[in-house]
Amino acid sequence: MQALAGTAIVLGGGGVAGVAWMTGIMAGLHRRGFRIPPDCLLVGTSAGSVVSAELAHGVSAETLVARQFQEADEMFRPYSQREANTRGRALMKKVGGDRSMARKRVGEFALASRTPSLDTRRGIIRSRLTHAEWPLRPLRLVAMDAITGDAMVLDREGGLDLVDAVMASCAVPGVWPAVPSGERWLVDGGLRSLNNADLASGKARVLVLAPLGYADDNPVCGHLRAEVDGLREAGASVQVIVPDGSSADAIGDNVLDPGRRAASAEAGLAQGLREYGMPEAG
Repeated sequence: MQALAGTAIVLGGGGVAGVAWMTGIMAGLHRRGFRIPPDCLLVGTSAGSVVSAELAHGVSAETLVARQFQEADEMFRPYSQREANTRGRALMKKVGGDRSMARKRVGEFALASRTPSLDTRRGIIRSRLTHAEWPLRPLRLVAMDAITGDAMVLDREGGLDLVDAVMASCAVPGVWPAVPSGERWLVDGGLRSLNNADLASGKARVLVLAPLGYADDNPVCGHLRAEVDGLREAGASVQVIVPDGSSADAIGDNVLDPGRRAASAEAGLAQGLREYGMPEAG
């Protein structure tokens, strides 16, 4: 068995409401005495890419949660997570359960969709980040190649700047534009997995924040239980935090609705105050 060492925090997808909820959770944990270890690996997917990039730069959770109660230049987009899950189930039936083919189909849809411009989206993402450069702390952001369906793990060595990496990880198909990277076009990393917790492999302690829960009803990208089982089978101690009832109500079905930010942050903060911090090494 692989020798495990160190810690990781995995922050999953969940739109602007998920960003707010995760900042609330982290602020609540901070008030309970939890501190991010200096060498901690941060893994961010979609909404989690925003939060993980900020935390990796040392921006405090208190600062992040306070922003959720301020007005922001956020664009409302119609969206339904329930409908997305339903479409995911239908797509998997259409492709005979071939998850790789399902991802390629979604990638094709993303590239054919009319969306706001890259410059418009880049400005939105830049406004969410305190720093535009990659942090020194280990940070992995997840996107997906829209043509091949392959996962793309983005880091400071990969050549894509931080703003575009976050933009790629957050590129919800049909909502936001795909992001060019060399000859590739990158879309939301949540298509590979809503959380990508398996990228914390090798760490002894893992904390997972999953705004959309375990998403067992989405066969395309709802793999959190299997990912957590794999980490534990490898010897890691894993703690998963999913929205409780109040948090789920606050986040709602349209996770892209900026009107959900304050309520989601408040619910996350209250939940975070009740949760434990990083799990103890086994």
